Amino acid sequence: MTLPFAALAAVIAALIETSILSELALAGATANLVLVCATIATLVLGVEDGLVLGFIGGMLLDMLTPERPLGAATLAMLLTLGIAFLVARAVGPGRRLVSVGLVLIVSAVFHILFVLIMVPMAGAPLALDPAVILIAAVLNAILAIPIAALFGSIEHRFGPGERVDW
Repeated sequence: MTLPFAALAAVIAALIETSILSELALAGATANLVLVCATIATLVLGVEDGLVLGFIGGMLLDMLTPERPLGAATLAMLLTLGIAFLVARAVGPGRRLVSVGLVLIVSAVFHILFVLIMVPMAGAPLALDPAVILIAAVLNAILAIPIAALFGSIEHRFGPGERVDW
């Protein structure tokens, strides 16, 4: 996957997250499509693709949500993708199943970091609801299954070609 394609995926994911998924709340929790795409892209497609997707998607989320200061979601997203980067280096190739499980963990980390960033930046109250975090993590993990399959097929189709080692 090339970097322009990762940027396009970030734009599409941010638009879907702010327009459609924000209206589909379940017990106060919504799915984070940009986070899911960026985490899976980091593990399946490569670190550069994941970081581009996370940065552009986070900036768009900050710009499209009026009550957020610019850079809050982006900072939380990039710090969270650091965990995905470490897992990607430790696990090795063929990480689609691992990426779905990792989405559960990074979803909770992202929500905690986002609240901790919003407290000094926007004066938001320190309100962490474990039930909402758990529901959002499960929604993200369910959403991660088809996205991991899609990114895996993209990597299989457009990934680096086989070379003969001499």
